[in-house]
Amino acid sequence: MKSLQESENAHMTKIRIAPENWGRVWRALVAAGPVARVSEEPVYVVTDDQLRLLRRKKLPFELLATANGQPAGKPHG
Repeated sequence: MKSLQESENAHMTKIRIAPENWGRVWRALVAAGPVARVSEEPVYVVTDDQLRLLRRKKLPFELLATANGQPAGKPHG
């Protein structure tokens, strides 16, 4: 498992987790490393490794807009 410092240096992505899927997605995320909530909504900053894990497990999440304001894509899962 990567250290917190290595995780902070990785590319970070914002995702939204739907309330009905929060438990399953959250458990997968925290098992893979540190997670930071960045708003009152269920919006979290995750690493590329965590994003790949969610996709591999086909867990539902929504990618949020990138730093340049471009839409990141449609909901996954």
